[in-house]
Amino acid sequence: MVLKIPHEERFKKDITENVAAVLNFNPGMNAERALHEVTKEMLANNPYVPPKGCPVNDLPNELLAYIFLVGTRMEEEGDTDDEEDEDEYAQELDLISDPKASLKILGFGPNGDESDEDTEDNDDEDDDEDEFDPVLPFQVLVSHVCRHWREIALESPALWTILNFSEGAPFEKSRVWLERSKGLPLDILIDCTIPEGSDDHPDPIDFDDAGPGAEGIGSQPPRPAGSHGQRYDEEHKDCEHPPPFFSLEDLSTILDLITPHVAHWRSLEVTASLYEYMHILLTRLAHCPAAPLLQVLELHHYEETEDYDTFQPTALNTAFLIFNGIAPNLSEVSLWGVHLDWERSLSFLSGLRDLELAYHARDVRPSFATFSKLLAASPNLRTLTLCLSGPADHIDGENEWTIEPLEVPSLKDLVLCYHDCKYITALMDVLSTPNIHSLALDFDEGDYTEFALRLTEPIRGKSKSILSGLEHLKIAGLPCNERTVDTIFEQLAGLHTLNLNCSGDEEIIFDRLMKSKSYCPNLHTITTTGIQGSKMRQFVEIRRAAGFPVKKVFMSEEDQIDEKEEKWLRANLDSLEFFEPSDSEEELIEIDEDDLDEDGGMDID
Repeated sequence: MVLKIPHEERFKKDITENVAAVLNFNPGMNAERALHEVTKEMLANNPYVPPKGCPVNDLPNELLAYIFLVGTRMEEEGDTDDEEDEDEYAQELDLISDPKASLKILGFGPNGDESDEDTEDNDDEDDDEDEFDPVLPFQVLVSHVCRHWREIALESPALWTILNFSEGAPFEKSRVWLERSKGLPLDILIDCTIPEGSDDHPDPIDFDDAGPGAEGIGSQPPRPAGSHGQRYDEEHKDCEHPPPFFSLEDLSTILDLITPHVAHWRSLEVTASLYEYMHILLTRLAHCPAAPLLQVLELHHYEETEDYDTFQPTALNTAFLIFNGIAPNLSEVSLWGVHLDWERSLSFLSGLRDLELAYHARDVRPSFATFSKLLAASPNLRTLTLCLSGPADHIDGENEWTIEPLEVPSLKDLVLCYHDCKYITALMDVLSTPNIHSLALDFDEGDYTEFALRLTEPIRGKSKSILSGLEHLKIAGLPCNERTVDTIFEQLAGLHTLNLNCSGDEEIIFDRLMKSKSYCPNLHTITTTGIQGSKMRQFVEIRRAAGFPVKKVFMSEEDQIDEKEEKWLRANLDSLEFFEPSDSEEELIEIDEDDLDEDGGMDID
């Protein structure tokens, strides 16, 4: 077995040995001079030390602008894969930035002798008093490097197309970015949610780059609660949390800024804890002209309620038609607790690829007839998510559901969450989705045996069940009996990946999968929450002995696994990874082909 030495330790070891060799060869040389010679030699061809001059500026301006764009996109996507390596190299370079400190770290005394231990206390207290340096957005950072880079950055409109208004009122930074975008398609994010803690407001950021008259722009103090609406005052007067970061007036200011540019919107994502914000937004969107470039629309209202029979607050129950009913390029729509004039909105809720309807009160859901038209208007619909939403309940004589199958042959990914058993069973009776390959289910209360058995029956007008064609299955909650679980597994012959949340009663599903060696013969990847290391090892052993070995396992980092079990699993699997479970409902219900690696396994960071 080869002992792997950490990168930094190996670097220190090399320097120590080289300095000792130089001192041994030149007894009259002091340690500081020896370290200088050694580091000079080691850094001669080090790619992490910049060369003299600035050869990058010899690149064409177009290529340098593209590099800036790539850096900006990587920052937006949170690409931190190389952070650990960068930290290691930064530590290495720190070792040679101060020769005297480096000699002490490497164990050399003031006269060049190796010391057994440090004899002086660290009295350099300045290290603990370094001032915090705000992290500038990448595009702003590169614009501050030199005049040449600044000119290129400011003349690259693609760097300035994402607006999130995080600087706070009066939003001067966003005004400047909007001007710099020069009419390119805009991605707009507006977060009107209530912060969780009293110190959760964004920290002030120095936006000296914002333009003339914008010096010192930063977050403004929260406005009085009255600016957040009467309903907020009444319902939150005894709450300890602060008011939303954006007041109603702030949102109006933002809308004043962006609505004149609606023709250039590419995506609009708005989140709010209070429906007052959504009502203001929808009112303004209802007066907007067409959105010809809009591709993504996500409106998420997070206010918690236990009453999903009637929309609240009733005074704000207005069904809007937005964008004058014209958004011809819209392909992804996600509406959480936000309803529209469904029938009139069919003019732009068409040609969709992804549709998510969630948390709609029963009295504001689309009728079954309208819901059918909505699906039919998107012949290339690939992903459908219905989370406590969908067509209005069947009412004899008012909202009768068709006896004909509602066919969606293009659908590949289906997510169903939080419906009562009777409703979702009735919907599956009429919904025909013969080409589903990914299914996610989350039902938490009651007995869903009837629904589970419905999944095992042939799809309307077809000879096979929805389960027979599945490649990926995620179950976060499906209360049913053992016999039904066995019936489900008997039909999952083509299943490749399985994601199970066994924090509740769903451990019975994992147990039944272990019981029969013939279930899911093509299963190669499993993701679990609530399964301990000993049980996972037993599962892997059973599958391997049956001739259907599992190759990849993803386990919650909160589940118990000892060192011996982990070592065994790593030796008997292609991959063993641990992930941090999330309480986020959004992550809980998502299942998408983008979450799968090239082998079809769940790609969990």
